[in-house]
Formats: sequence, structure tokens, C-alpha cells
Amino acid sequence: MEALLLGAALGLSAGLSPGPLLALVLREAVRKGARAGMLAATAPLLSDGWVVALAWWAGGALPAAALGALQLLGGLYLLRLGYAGLRPAPAAPTEPAPAAESLRAAVVMNLTNPHMYLFWFLVGAPLLHRLGTGAWGFLLGFYLTIVGSKVVLAWLAARVHRSTAQRALVRLGDLALLGLGLYLIATAWVSRGST
Repeated sequence: MEALLLGAALGLSAGLSPGPLLALVLREAVRKGARAGMLAATAPLLSDGWVVALAWWAGGALPAAALGALQLLGGLYLLRLGYAGLRPAPAAPTEPAPAAESLRAAVVMNLTNPHMYLFWFLVGAPLLHRLGTGAWGFLLGFYLTIVGSKVVLAWLAARVHRSTAQRALVRLGDLALLGLGLYLIATAWVSRGST
């Protein structure tokens, strides 16, 4: 029970913390609807498994160069997403992109997010080793709350009616992705220079 509660607490904290995945989930929910945002919120279920296994197997060791490369790729991907959202819409009305594209974008974004790797290699793997058989409870609690909290936030964000406020929220999400992308690139560059 302790492992389940510990996982739930860490998952809820990660689920509600501002970051690239939350910005993308909210933007997709406001732009394309609750289904798209909720699908994007499930990205950790599809992207984290191999990282959790690798971190557990490696015992928490990840080369700094690998983290720097991931950070740079993640920053570039966030810039691409933010720029695509800020581009003027086409003059002719088009069909909205399928909600599945939101999930694909979230999975790619999460796979290039160095914070996921840092968490699993520095915090998650050592905890899983310490918990032994309780690791399954930790993982269950973690993923229930990280995905669940983002799903709830996506549902709430999609309830915003079409208005100036909705357009402002979409723009804010795009700007947040651009800002986070620039931050990841800048910190990857600084850490590269300090090694």
C-alpha cells in the first residue's frame, strides 16, 4: 500500500506540474476537443515503458551526452509544434486534424523530453529497486495519477467555449511550447559547454 501511495503522489505531482506534455495536452484539448487532449494525456503509457525497463536494468546510470542530445531534440520538436500552432490558419476551411495525431505528437514529444529520462534514471529506478515486489504498486499508482490528472485537465480545458478566451488559451499553449523548446535548447547548450 505504501508503494501505491508513493507512486500516486509522485504521479499526481508530475501530472499537474507545468511542462511540455501538460502544455501540449491543454492546447490539443482546447483546439481539437476533449478526445484529442485526453488521448495526448495517455502518451506516458506508450512512451515510458522501455525507459522504465532500461533505467531499472542500468541501475540509474545514463550518460550525460545522451541526456544532452535528448534535450536538444526535445527542444527542437517543441519549437516545431509551437511554430506550427502559431502559423496563420489556411483561408479555406479544412477538416480538423484527427485526435490520433494529438497522441502521436504527445508520444514523440515525451520520447524527446529529457525530464522523463532524468526522473526514471535518477528517481524512479532507485525507488523500484528499493521497493522490490512493491514496484508494481508504485507503477500502478504513478500511471493512474499522472495520466488521470492530465485527462481531467484536458476535459476541463475542452469545456472552454469558442471565444476570445479559447483563442487566447490556444495561443498561450503555442507560446508555452516555443518557450519550453527554447529553454531545453539553451540548457542543453550550456550543459554541453560545462562538460
